[in-house]
Amino acid sequence: MDYNEKLKHERFRASTAPKKTFDEEMESDRGRSINSAAVRRLQQKTQVFPLESNAAVRSRLTHSLEVQQVGRYIAKLVLKQLDNDGKLRELGLEDKKDGFTSAIEIACLLHDVGNPAFGHFGEEAINMWSGTSLLNIFTEKFGDEVRESKLLKDLLCFEGNAQAIRLLHSLQDLNLSFTQVACLIKYTRPAYEQRPSGKTEPYKYRKKKPGYYYSEEEYVKKLQSSLGIESGNRFPLTYIMEAADDISYCIADLDDALDKGILDVDQLHQAIVSIWESYLDDDEVDNEVVEKRYLPNLAQKAYARYESESHNKNHSYILTLRTNLVNDLANYASERYISNHESVFNGTLDESLLDGNDEYNLATEVLKGVAFKYVFSAKEVERSELQGHAIISGLLDIYTPLLRLDYENFKSLSKSEFLKTFPIETRLYHLLSNKHKRYYCDSVKRLHDAAVATDEDKIIEMYYRSRLLIDYVSGMTDRFSFEEYRSLLAID
Repeated sequence: MDYNEKLKHERFRASTAPKKTFDEEMESDRGRSINSAAVRRLQQKTQVFPLESNAAVRSRLTHSLEVQQVGRYIAKLVLKQLDNDGKLRELGLEDKKDGFTSAIEIACLLHDVGNPAFGHFGEEAINMWSGTSLLNIFTEKFGDEVRESKLLKDLLCFEGNAQAIRLLHSLQDLNLSFTQVACLIKYTRPAYEQRPSGKTEPYKYRKKKPGYYYSEEEYVKKLQSSLGIESGNRFPLTYIMEAADDISYCIADLDDALDKGILDVDQLHQAIVSIWESYLDDDEVDNEVVEKRYLPNLAQKAYARYESESHNKNHSYILTLRTNLVNDLANYASERYISNHESVFNGTLDESLLDGNDEYNLATEVLKGVAFKYVFSAKEVERSELQGHAIISGLLDIYTPLLRLDYENFKSLSKSEFLKTFPIETRLYHLLSNKHKRYYCDSVKRLHDAAVATDEDKIIEMYYRSRLLIDYVSGMTDRFSFEEYRSLLAID
């Protein structure tokens, strides 16, 4: 294993201000990322509670900052252990420690930039609209045989992780290093590829969701070639980014639920204990692991702290629980990284660093179970999700007339920004982001310049036209999408 093969400063385009070392190039990526609009928009995107006015409740940005800190901690633990084992020089990491840590930190900061407004329910809204309205438009224009087109299959699978790669490379053109972007490719199949179905599939975990779109496929192939990543495999640092995210969100949603009064400490404490004990009846979990009562014991320490405090009692409970849990899980993730080092380095480990039939993995599963049962199913959350679904699908419906235009009319509209006989479509086109429209025009320039467009050309154009609308709506913040929806429906 030689990290010099993985930690490189190559970019899609040569940098106009190249740096001397890998560590310096990672500092450049840090600056490009932190100053990007993609990161700024995270402050007004939902973690769990949409359109939340309480600044103490997490947004995507505050969640990402927490993930960044956990990722930094795990990276430091990994490097410390490798140093203690005398392996840093052998692995080519001796002069890349700062860049190793920085790449993970920035990946953690960027990991949610592709998520739409209103969280995962926003993703569902886009996919539901694509599976009905968009599918119907494609079949009306090109016949039922278009259902087998990989371009249409690609469009029918919106995924925040894949959208992040598209946003950073294609739409915002940050020209980050291949190493930095590789850290973000959590899943390793294109969106048009079918998800592995068999339990024994070798890529079942790594390909359970789309990792990138057809539109970025050539870019991803170039990245993989540069970093020596075999098709279907991951980049090693991705495992740390993923673990940091899993560690952060398994407790964060419960913290926010306490803050909003959806749960009180007694309810949360009892839920942790009861769901943990329910695994005694689970044939897939080792009873010895359950009987260790790792998480209930941590919760009991937190509850004792809660009872001893006279002020800010809720904070004392969650702080004690979170501090101990994050420390234990970060150490566990770093140990798993090193104990599976070769498969992690090659990207063939087909599970997360937090997987395993032990108390730490069970702790994350229990906390997710508590959140699912008591937080995500709360009326306030479900009402907000339904509101978000109405807004996202409603906006896509409003812009759908642009997709119904035939090839020549939309070509004229994109070139002149005006169609006299289509006043509604003209005004809708004017509302789209100029940056997104420029990227669409660049993507189809070859088609528009051709004397005659073939049916295949028209399908490709419709692919990028559809992406134009999805890019615009998915990039909106919660507040902007809400205001845009009300404005276009003329609601006071």
